[in-house]
Amino acid sequence: MRNERIEKTEQFLKGLFNDSEYFKKDPYAMNYRLEHSYRVAHIGKEIAEAEGMDAERMIVASLLHDVAYYLDFSKIEGGYREHGRKGAAIARPFLYELGYSEKEVEEVCYGIAIHVDDESDFEGDRTAFALTVGDADNIDRFDVFRIYEALENEHYWKMSIDERNDFLNRKLENLERYKKMNCATKTAERMWQEKLDFQTEFFTRLKHQNANSTWWSVHDK
Repeated sequence: MRNERIEKTEQFLKGLFNDSEYFKKDPYAMNYRLEHSYRVAHIGKEIAEAEGMDAERMIVASLLHDVAYYLDFSKIEGGYREHGRKGAAIARPFLYELGYSEKEVEEVCYGIAIHVDDESDFEGDRTAFALTVGDADNIDRFDVFRIYEALENEHYWKMSIDERNDFLNRKLENLERYKKMNCATKTAERMWQEKLDFQTEFFTRLKHQNANSTWWSVHDK
């Protein structure tokens, strides 16, 4: 799906990112955030189409959900936890420029505002559309790339056997907790559970491999 509003949203997002002094210091962070935003947009589109929502507006909302990351949050009170609320404020005038109605704009902005910590600095309705912005974000955060990212960021290859075991136990415990989280739609719920099941299987297998990475005598006692 390509249309003028989506193309303008891409240009708006890329423009802010490319002009960001913060991202100029860390081009990798910019590419990472842009790639994540595209993946969230694909997920949001899939959910919207399956659930009869406005797919175009969901793509726009998903592309803009992390728009505030072009700011240097080390200089903002509250840090990165504020990026949803800051993002809503940044997105609002642009959404009006795209020609959306007040109701449509506020629904998108509310979804962006609450996707971080479920809190907003303005009143809004917790519609399925607004909640789907956060659902799509979470679904991407637990997809395949994040497995690699977790292992890379924690320097898994440098850990001892015991450190790896502790790390894997924590991952599996967290995954069990996340399985209790509800999504706004049946489509998002299915996708969410699929991602968690995949990660659970991966880390369970890795834990088994880690257990087999010691001397045989350890198992023979």
